Amino acid sequence: MMRTFRDIMGTLDGTGTIDCSNMGLTSLEGCPDIVEGSFNCSGNLLTSLEGAPRITGSFNCSDNDLVSLEGGPERINGDFNCSSNLLSCLKGAPTKVKGSFDCSDNRLISLMGAPRKVKGLFNCSGNQLISLYGAPLETGSFNCSDNRLRTLQGAPDEVHCDFDCSSNMLASLDGSPEFVNGSFSCADNQLENLDHGPVEVTGNFNCSGNRLMSLKRFPKKVNGTLNCSGNPVSACDAVRPESGRSCLRLFQGTSVRCCCENIDDNLLGTISSSPVNTAS
Repeated sequence: MMRTFRDIMGTLDGTGTIDCSNMGLTSLEGCPDIVEGSFNCSGNLLTSLEGAPRITGSFNCSDNDLVSLEGGPERINGDFNCSSNLLSCLKGAPTKVKGSFDCSDNRLISLMGAPRKVKGLFNCSGNQLISLYGAPLETGSFNCSDNRLRTLQGAPDEVHCDFDCSSNMLASLDGSPEFVNGSFSCADNQLENLDHGPVEVTGNFNCSGNRLMSLKRFPKKVNGTLNCSGNPVSACDAVRPESGRSCLRLFQGTSVRCCCENIDDNLLGTISSSPVNTAS
């Protein structure tokens, strides 16, 4: 049974924010052409955005049955949320988003069609991506966790805050940003080393749950906490390396943390983690 916007909401002039979420809508037919505010049509039964208005605020079409973003607004001054749909690509997505862009929990196999620049968070987690080609060139934060990625090639050139590529199938960090002005997580992948990873991380660094057998290419500076649990290599509290131990120092503000290989009969051991204060 068809349930259009006009059937449920009547005739609106679009002079303020419109919330038609969870109304059982199957069509946006009858929407005003322009909405001077935000538009929320989440939690419906929409398969298309045909008839959607142009807006001055945020746009939320999450939790529908959308297979395409064609027909939606082209420019978003706030956030754009198309999560929890049936999208396999981002064709028809807005070309400019001044807030965050959330396309998580779809069936995406490609990011082609994504906006070139997203000032807030770009979240493409929980999809079926094997490539990041088509991703924005510049974002605030970037989350591509819980996909099928084996490489980070195609990731944004500039990420101004957090970067999360955890829970993929990564064997390499090739393509990751060199500097992360926030936290970086590559946890729960298949990494045996951190080659091509970031050089400097101003927040936390999480490389737990991998297969790390080498300390080469750890970030030279991590201002937050370090989590490398669940690897053959872990962090230690040794100010001076002991015999049979190879250490790499990480500077964290006024303290130093050591990442160490403990070699015993050619086996790497796990060592406890705590920062070392060098101020005294």
